[in-house]
Formats: sequence, C-alpha cells, structure tokens
Amino acid sequence: MTETVYFIAGASRGIGLEFVKQLLDRPETIVFAGVRTPSSLESQFPSLPANLRILKCDVTSDDDAWACVAAIAQSQYKRIDVLINNAGIDNYLPIRTTTPEELRWVLETNLVAPLRIMRAFISLLEKSLVKKVICISSDFGSIAMNDRKEFGAYNVSKAGLNQLVVQFKNEYADEGITFIPMHPGYVCTFPSAG
Repeated sequence: MTETVYFIAGASRGIGLEFVKQLLDRPETIVFAGVRTPSSLESQFPSLPANLRILKCDVTSDDDAWACVAAIAQSQYKRIDVLINNAGIDNYLPIRTTTPEELRWVLETNLVAPLRIMRAFISLLEKSLVKKVICISSDFGSIAMNDRKEFGAYNVSKAGLNQLVVQFKNEYADEGITFIPMHPGYVCTFPSAG
C-alpha cells in the first residue's frame, strides 16, 4: 500500500493540531506539519511519531513556503496528496471599527497566505494521484447566509478565501486537482479560561 502524504499549514494548535493527531493514527499516512515555531508542535508529543515531519512554515513568508516545498521534493515521498490550508486568524471587531491595517493583517493571513501556499505546492500536488486541496473556511464567509456583524474583517477574509478556492478550481479543472473550501462548524480553538 502506498502512503497518503499530507501537508497541513497551521498545524500547531486548534483544528490544525487535531488534524495532525487524527491523521497520525491512520495507517500508511505521512504528515508534513507546517508551523511557525516547530517547538510548539514538538511539545505536543512525548516522542515524535515516525510518520510526522515538522517543517517551519510561517504562511506569510514566501521563503518558508518554498523551503517547505523543497524539503518535501527532496524527501523520499516527493509529492503531496492532500494539502490542508488551515492557518488563520480571527478578528473580533465589527467592520466599522476595523482599521485598514487590521484588515490588511487578517487578509494577509486568511486570504493571501492560502494563495501563497497553494501556488507553491501545486508542483507537489501534480505528482500525486489524489490531488486534493482543502481550505478551512467558515460560513461567516457566505454572502447569502451571513448577517453577523461582530467579525467584520474575518468575514471579509473568508468570503475572499471561498472565491479564491473557486478560482483555483476553475483554473485547474483540466488537471484533476480537487479544491474544497470547508466549514468545520463552530470549534473552540483556544484553551478555555480558568
């Protein structure tokens, strides 16, 4: 049986960490975990599982993205079967109080970073028979369904992410790559106080 090879951007906590833990339990699965600070993920395990590779990947850095691609291309696997774009940030301000700088910061992480990661990793996906890209989005990015006002910049970024995924799907329609924006439902991704 051939291994299924995953790359998860934003793998050190929350949804990304849970993806890592659950995928590591699957037989014949290799997980490349992209994290800003490798020690933050290493500390989650008493000893590193044999099927886990941790790579430094600040999703706002072109250099980090391309260094991850190079590391995987030089590994024994030389491909990615499933890319999970999970890195993201919240902004709990309504749009009327969000500054242009705050909006830029949220868009850089939630919209521009997935573009950066997908563009960098396409060459590794093209070597796969599976070829799947999952972008963790939110129903807060739905224009039709969204009447929430408390997450202004976050909502805007996820609407943009949904459209970005559609554009990638359209442009790669003839190359067999599946692009999926996924709403995981409400998930508390930070430790509770107290």
